[in-house]
Amino acid sequence: MAPQVETKVCNYLYAIVAHSQGCGRYGPIGIDGGEVYSLPDGQLAAVVSDVPNARLRPVRQHMAAHHAVHKCLMQEGALLPMSFGVIAEGPDAVRRILTLNRDAFVEQLRHVENKVEMSLVVKYDIPNIFEYFVRTHPELKAYRDQLFGGGRQPSEDDKIELGRLFDRILRDDRAELTQQVVEVLAPLCAAIKENPPRGESGVMNLACLIARDGQERFEHGILEAAGRFDDNFSFDYSGPWPPYNFVEVSLQM
Repeated sequence: MAPQVETKVCNYLYAIVAHSQGCGRYGPIGIDGGEVYSLPDGQLAAVVSDVPNARLRPVRQHMAAHHAVHKCLMQEGALLPMSFGVIAEGPDAVRRILTLNRDAFVEQLRHVENKVEMSLVVKYDIPNIFEYFVRTHPELKAYRDQLFGGGRQPSEDDKIELGRLFDRILRDDRAELTQQVVEVLAPLCAAIKENPPRGESGVMNLACLIARDGQERFEHGILEAAGRFDDNFSFDYSGPWPPYNFVEVSLQM
């Protein structure tokens, strides 16, 4: 008979919360239906569940459980959401993480207390972005016509230069349009982070940290900002979310 291999139980970390906030147990909502509970240490608590090993694949069901726990915790108050895949080898290792990172955790919790994250994505709502820019930017139209006018066949270098000009104008427009929106939203936000736009049609991708009770004011701000744009743009906002973009802790383990 082959010898049985003992399975070592580890702790999967979902988030850090204030000790006073944690309820102790949250139910079987964790990875693979694991019971989610808090491990307190001083003024902090780590929210964890037990997992049978120190590695997990980032499959859809695991990611969904990870974010479901964050959503549950967000209803209670401030949290520092951990990125997917942080696993400690038992409660002692969890408490070591809390000890080593205590000052950073406390500072970050204070930063996001009574706040939530909202996201805003603005895109060009047009069938052909290059042709739109040719129509709206005389510099790009003149260079395009110079290269392709009179049946001329431009060289590869010419095409590259045209592409570079388009990219520069696209970047400049994105920056200018983003500034217009930020000017409207800044008074409504504790912080705004500009993430890279999504794809060529993306104009801006903003993460906004707002007061937990400030969602209605933020939505009015979105409507005000959108009113400055024409029908060639689409505005899509979502949330509230945990403050994923506003927690910056270099985790010591």
